[in-house]
Formats: sequence, C-alpha cells, structure tokens
Amino acid sequence: MIEQLMVRDYILFKYAVVDFTDGMTAITGETGAGKSLLIDAIGYVSGRRITSNVVRKGAKKAVIQMVISCEDPSLREYLEENGFEADEHLIIQRTITDNQKSTIRVNQQITTLAFVRSLTARCIDVHSQMDTYQLMRPDVQLNLLDQYCQTQELRRQVQAAYQRLRSVQDHLRQLENETLSDDELDYINTRYNEIVDAEIGEQEAEELDEKIRTITEAEKNSEQIRDALYRLEGEGNVSDQLFDAAKELEKSEITESEAEKLNDLYYDVQEMIEQLKEKMESFQNEAQDLNALQERRYLIRSLIRKNGGSYEAMMAQKEAYLQKIDAIIHRDDVLRKVKKELAQAEAEYKKLAGELSQKRQARFAELQTAVEHHCHDIMLEHARFAIRRTEKPASADGIDDLEFVVSMNPGQDFSPLKESASGGELSRLMLALKVVFQSESGVQTIIFDEIDTGVSGKVAFAMGQKMKQLSRSYQVLCITHLASIAAWADTHFKVEKSSSDRSTVTEVHRLDESESLEELAIMSSGKASAIGIKAARELKARVKNG
Repeated sequence: MIEQLMVRDYILFKYAVVDFTDGMTAITGETGAGKSLLIDAIGYVSGRRITSNVVRKGAKKAVIQMVISCEDPSLREYLEENGFEADEHLIIQRTITDNQKSTIRVNQQITTLAFVRSLTARCIDVHSQMDTYQLMRPDVQLNLLDQYCQTQELRRQVQAAYQRLRSVQDHLRQLENETLSDDELDYINTRYNEIVDAEIGEQEAEELDEKIRTITEAEKNSEQIRDALYRLEGEGNVSDQLFDAAKELEKSEITESEAEKLNDLYYDVQEMIEQLKEKMESFQNEAQDLNALQERRYLIRSLIRKNGGSYEAMMAQKEAYLQKIDAIIHRDDVLRKVKKELAQAEAEYKKLAGELSQKRQARFAELQTAVEHHCHDIMLEHARFAIRRTEKPASADGIDDLEFVVSMNPGQDFSPLKESASGGELSRLMLALKVVFQSESGVQTIIFDEIDTGVSGKVAFAMGQKMKQLSRSYQVLCITHLASIAAWADTHFKVEKSSSDRSTVTEVHRLDESESLEELAIMSSGKASAIGIKAARELKARVKNG
C-alpha cells in the first residue's frame, strides 16, 4: 500500500507530506483546490507521462516521492529480477526540472518510466472518470475478463500460436504467388555463388584492414631502414671502422680488453644488419601482396554492401538465397511441407483458442451474478448484466467477440454499457465492476478519482458503503465531493487553496474527528453551522451502524 506521498514545488504545492493509512481514506476540498493534483502526482511518480509544466512558479524543479510498503513476495521478486534491492519499503522519486526534463529513481537507483509503470501497476490501480469511459471499450472488457478468469497465460499462448499461424500463412501465400523466370533463377544463383565462392571469414574484413594498414606503414618506414643500412654497410661505414679499430687495439696487450669490447660491438652491429635486411625483405614481399590484399578487401566490402551491410546480414541473405533456390527447384515438395506446417499451426491455434473460449464462458454465469449482486447493493435494483458473445475469425486474442451488456430497467433489452446507463447509473455500474474485477488484479491500493458524478443522497451513501467494504481487503483512496461518501472514510484529508497578491498555495491537512464533521457539514450545506454539524454527526452515526 501507499504509505506516504511527498511533493515539493509541485504546481500549487510548496511542500506537502501525506501519510496514508490502510482502510479507506477520503480526500475532499472545494472545486479547484487541488485534490486531483495529488492523484496526478501519484500518477507521475508511477511513470505517467507529463504533458504540462508541473514545476511551481519561481522554482527550478519539482520533486515527487512515494513510499510503498513492499510486503508482497511477487513484488520483491520482480524488483530483484530487474536488479533492484528489495527492502521493506519501495521508494520512488521523480524530479522534474523547469525545462520539462525528468529523472525517476527506485530505491535511489535511476531507472526508466516504462519500468516504473510496470512496477506500480502491480500494486496501484487508479480509477477516474476517464477510466469509466474506457471500460466501455470491448478490448478493455476482454482484458478484464481474462484477468477475472485467470487466463492471461493461456491468452499469451494463443497469441503466440496465432503469430505462428500468420507466419506460415504468409509463407504459403508467398510461395503460391511466386513465379520466377529462368533469368531470375540464374540471378539468384549468381548472387548465392558469389558469396559461397568468396569463402569470407567472419573477421576477415577487419583482419585485412589491419594487414593493409601495417604494410602501408611499413612502406613509409622502409626508406629509413634503407638509409640506416647504408650507414652501417656503405663506404666508410660504422661497421668497418669498428672492425679496423678493434684490430689496431689487439696489437697491444695493454688494450686487449678494449679490443674485445669493440669486437663485441662489431658482431652486434653485424647481427642488427642481418635483422634489418630480413625486415626489408619481408616488407618488400608484403608490398608485392598489397594489391592482392586490397582487391580482396574490395570484394568483401562489395559483397557485404550488396547483401545487408554486415557479415551477419550477408550470411542470412546467403541462407535466404539457398532457401529460394531450393523452393524453386523443389517447388512441389516445399509446398507440401508448408501446407503440412499450416495444418499443424491451424490445429494448434484451434486447440488453444477453443480452450481459452471454454474457460472464459465457464465463468460467465458466476461473473454475471457477482456484478448484479454489487449493483443491487448500490441501489441499481433492476440492473441485469450479461456478456454477449459471438465467434469471430482467428485473432491474437482468440475467437471470442465479447461485449458487456446491461439492462437497467424492467423490460429493457440488453444493450452495450454506453447506450444503457445515465451518468449516475454508469458511475455505480463501474464501481460494481471494479469491485468484482479487483479480486483478481493483485493490487494493494485502489484510487477512486471523483467517480461519484451524477449521484447523491441514498445512492451516494450506498456507493460509500461499497468502497468501505472494498477497503477491508485493499487500501482505498477516494477523492469525492459528497459527504455521504466521505463519511465512510477511516481517514479524512482536506485540500485547501489560499491566495495572496503575490502567490497561490495549496496545502493538505489530516482532519481530526471534529474537523471532519465540520468539513462534512460544509460539503452538505455549504457552511459549518450547528445544524450542519449535527447532520454530519447523524450521518457518521448511520455509517457506524452500517
């Protein structure tokens, strides 16, 4: 669950810390005070894209930080799998600069928005008015149904089988439509043989580059070696002078040791001369090979350029040429093989898609009963819920064309959600669906952002009661304008905005019991009068009595 939310220099908030508790929390305040800014902050620190400036005027950056309890073993495992330390608490912090650049961290470690979205989706679910309308989409309904039926893994297998089926279908279609002339076959053969005959090694191009570079450098150095050899061997050279000097010194016993040293130097010079000659000869031989090496390098580069731009791509193209040649020469055999593969792919898809469809349909009645039960609890006494199914052609999500349909009044035919319910009915219907589907979602925190549109009185009271029931299993955060819903909360926060000539600041406060009664009175009657507070106290008493 969310334990704490901190914002600094965020839109209208200079600094605020909200310590959440388990159970149900209500966040209230006047329209425009900034209640939804807190939910937006949770969204931003959960990886949601920021589309406008969220840095408070005059500040350089905004900081949003959320602390989540990390008790769920699967959440810890997911963190460890992605290289993060799993502690008792998960701390996510997002910093947004005034030029709209942002950095996000998980437990002090920089990461990506995509990872944070994936991470927080495992523990937080935000439901807003926009989500209400998204629930009308058949694709969203299908996702919820698979979540409820716990068929997500089977659906992934169906998707993989469908992709395999489409791949084989495309291959067969290509083979059946492909007709090549003799000239085209000769062209493919030529391109294939070019690669085969070249016998190019995987690292040969790089090795050739190094050899050519070495020989080119050697050519530059050969002149210096030639000059050095002349000085060592030419007329009046150092070598002869050393030899002659040694012979002169040998004539006297006094200089025998010096003569010996000169002789050693002479033989060292002779050895060096031989080494330099060998190096010159090697350079000359390699220079003769330079043209051949350059021609080989040109051939390799040309073939790579014509066949994908890399050695790996060229090898893949070589295999593709071979397969195409084989397919042309043995066309009938290849067609029979691919048709057999298609039959196998169709059978596998049909088996998996049929199993998925059966598992979905097996839960229809149970789901219908559960939704209708919760609808009746929130004063939709005549509501009936059903899932309309027709079979559709093979697709990545199976063979079921599904849509949620409802009848809100006696004698009314079933019709899609968007055509059947008024605004208030739709809010209640979506709450009922949320309660049912949440049981299989695995999240710890559910956030309702002003989903009480179009309801009041007894209906609002019933919706609050349903949220309270939900809070026995989940942490529930609720932004509401209605006292009949806020009265059910275990914890009550109020968001207030204050303005001066120079600035506007929003603050959030946790209300004690008397402050909460005053706020409920203001929400109901517009002011905290004695009569209003008495009514609020009676409302809380009704809540306490259930």
